[in-house]
Amino acid sequence: MNHQSRKADAFDKIRKYDNDLVKYYEIEIIDYEPISAKAYKLVTNANNEYFFKETNDVALEKYQYLANQGISNILYPLENIEKRFITKTTQRSFYINNYIQQIPIREDAKVANMFNELNTLHNQTSMRKTLDPSKSRVKFDELSSQLDYKFRVLEQMVRRVESRPLDIFSMPILENYHTILNAKKELVKLQKRIISSVKARESVNYSFLHNNPSIDHLLNVRGVNYLTSIDNGKTGISSLDMAKFYVKNESYDIDFKSMILNEYYDENHLFYYDYFRYLVLVIYIKRMPVSTEDYINASTFVETSNCITRYFNFSDYKEETRYPNETNNN
Repeated sequence: MNHQSRKADAFDKIRKYDNDLVKYYEIEIIDYEPISAKAYKLVTNANNEYFFKETNDVALEKYQYLANQGISNILYPLENIEKRFITKTTQRSFYINNYIQQIPIREDAKVANMFNELNTLHNQTSMRKTLDPSKSRVKFDELSSQLDYKFRVLEQMVRRVESRPLDIFSMPILENYHTILNAKKELVKLQKRIISSVKARESVNYSFLHNNPSIDHLLNVRGVNYLTSIDNGKTGISSLDMAKFYVKNESYDIDFKSMILNEYYDENHLFYYDYFRYLVLVIYIKRMPVSTEDYINASTFVETSNCITRYFNFSDYKEETRYPNETNNN
């Protein structure tokens, strides 16, 4: 869809908010530009520019919580006339901000900045909690079921490929399947260790997670970095944010190994790093599409295998690492 088509399709949608923008922010739109399906750049009759985004109803609680905690690296929405960050209407919830034009910077520098701001968010919202086996079991059972199903589907697909003559598409699948199996072994090992921590009811840090840590959600305002779009944020273990962040950005020339190890590795308490490693592999496996077209499967296997290989190089201590209370039976 070209730009003009996108703008025409967005016209009716954004115009439904005209009265609400006048009522709650005292601004009148004269022009707009679609940024995404839910976000727009607005231009007012005073020639001011704003960022407008549709959001969910619980976003107010999240922004208010972080503001009350004094978290300073969040770009908070502008308050409406009711002194609220989020405006709820008959259409849906939305917020606005001043539109900030970004100066292009190197992507790898932006990745490093995002990593720092995520750590700041996690550390400033940290609270100690005890792992709860009753809650964790449900999540792990569901995740295990999803992974088991995915590995069965992948195995069935590989068996079908093996039953046919080799060609340019089947060879990459068969050549890279062993990497997928290595990931499966690693997942089983890590899950056993994580479950051991859960059963022991270990005390760990829970933090507010961004939950969508894309570098597009980092803005620089007069030399200061701010996280944006925390609408889907939640409380959890920071390993989840970092796993998502790593998967999105591991292709950049960044020393992720030292960054992650410095932040998460503790030989006396490996839970955070094990959980990070586990989630990275979960994301890689779950996102693998299985198609009826071998050329798509071949591309998927090569791409995922390359990612998993980089993961194994990243966590090259995996085989020798043990918990302090684990013994070597050899």
